[in-house]
Amino acid sequence: MDCKEAQRCIHLFLKDELDRNTEFQLVEHITSCSECMEELTVEYLLTEGISRLENAEDIDVQSELEDRLNRTITRKKVYKQLKAGLFLVGILIFFILILGGV
Repeated sequence: MDCKEAQRCIHLFLKDELDRNTEFQLVEHITSCSECMEELTVEYLLTEGISRLENAEDIDVQSELEDRLNRTITRKKVYKQLKAGLFLVGILIFFILILGGV
């Protein structure tokens, strides 16, 4: 994912409207691109900050945003592990069927 595509996805990410794969790509890009991370931080501050100020709630943008990004990274790791596990189970079932048929 390049910066232009990442910046188009930021608003959707903050609204939880990205598909899982795009969300993973965005977070991967943002964690390595300081410009896009800054854009995400600014947009998060604007959307969450205004809402919180209207309700007189405290806001810690940096830690909340880091938590959100970390949750997505963790979800990506779990998703990869589940995918690998399902692949191994599929292979095991395949061999059981092949060897059972012999």
